[in-house]
Amino acid sequence: MSTPDKRSELVIVVVQKALSAAKTRLRAVLSRDARMALTLQMLRHVLKACTSLSDASAIFLCAPDDLAPVAADYKVKMLPGGFAGLRRDCAAAAGSPCILGHAAMLFVSSDLPLLTTDDLVAVVQAWRACAHVVLGPDRRHRATNVMLVNEPEHFPYSFGEVVGPGSFAAHLSTAVGLNLPCSVVERPGIALDLDLPEDLIYFVRTAPDSPIARFVAAKMQEAFRFE
Repeated sequence: MSTPDKRSELVIVVVQKALSAAKTRLRAVLSRDARMALTLQMLRHVLKACTSLSDASAIFLCAPDDLAPVAADYKVKMLPGGFAGLRRDCAAAAGSPCILGHAAMLFVSSDLPLLTTDDLVAVVQAWRACAHVVLGPDRRHRATNVMLVNEPEHFPYSFGEVVGPGSFAAHLSTAVGLNLPCSVVERPGIALDLDLPEDLIYFVRTAPDSPIARFVAAKMQEAFRFE
């Protein structure tokens, strides 16, 4: 099977579920209000990094309507989403008229507090060099935090794989099975997401000067201590 031609246009998609439903696995150490505030701070941080990437022709926030003011702050476009799960939202975005058939899609997780534009540049460079699929795994090599697909409407996404090895291994296996050149980009800004209490500890210890890390440290419940 021949490899498809590389597309000339690139769009970015950031998916965000409703703030009230986000980061529930942190409920033991952060209050509901703190989790919502943390989610919003990380989303804004990610959108800021994305808007500085000159390679992108458009940026989309796939999220509930109440986050439209956030999209407007960063001059990004809205796509309906945030309720069906990451896998379905990515597939729906890839099939939308603004992407379908003509653009490569760079998915960026909304919970990467150390993400930089340089991290995204590294992903785009890997795509332009040879890869038709570029994967940026989390630090445990389970989740896929950043993903660039040359023909996104044809790729079967595996986000949300909570059993087995996780979405990173599944996406890698799919790319190999489809005979698509694949590259893996590992960078600290891509690898760190905040899903579990231990992620918060790691984040605060790794980047204590980050405004988001300072917020996390200040909002932790008294029963949760850093040594």
